[in-house]
Amino acid sequence: MRVYRSFLAALMLAVAAACASAPEPAIPFSDRLAAAEAAPNPYQTDAALTALLADPALKQDERAEALYRRGSLRRLAADNRRGAVADLEAMLALAPDHPRAGQAEIELDLARSDLEALEPRLGYMLTLSQWFDVSWTLGDREAPALRYQKSGISPNEAQTQRLKDAGFICGADGAGGPVQGAGDPRDWLEGLTWCNPLSEPVEAEAETGDVEG
Repeated sequence: MRVYRSFLAALMLAVAAACASAPEPAIPFSDRLAAAEAAPNPYQTDAALTALLADPALKQDERAEALYRRGSLRRLAADNRRGAVADLEAMLALAPDHPRAGQAEIELDLARSDLEALEPRLGYMLTLSQWFDVSWTLGDREAPALRYQKSGISPNEAQTQRLKDAGFICGADGAGGPVQGAGDPRDWLEGLTWCNPLSEPVEAEAETGDVEG
């Protein structure tokens, strides 16, 4: 009896240990993709897809699908034409026979056309607001945000929303000071602050000719 009880106890311990160490079922790729695309705004969706693409266990077709989704997002809603071109090129190189390859080629041509139209504009005499829009649409983030923060000029309403969604502008508790700059108060900037202090110098990427956003 003692032998039986000892054996039973050992068996129960073994079962318990096996249960404790059993890996959790893998979340299906389709569910992970849907969760990434359910993020509150395009910039957070971009970040979620980037985190998904960092998984080395993705299968080739899964990685191609995620690249296509991020590239398509960046071509429009997430304002990153350079990133869109890179993603769509990578997707087509990885899986040229993917079901979305035809659509990816169309979107790649459109993104390249945007680049050809936008990049030369960085060499023009632009206002700060114009330079911000071009740089942001090309995919730059830190430099446009820092330039507005350093300038003491207020971003316009659309730019403010982009900066909020991308995590540069916070509510009243940001450590970087008020977003409202010189001139008349803007209703859309009431109670908004830069999330972080100005942390680095801004190079003179553009000649700015205005004093308003």
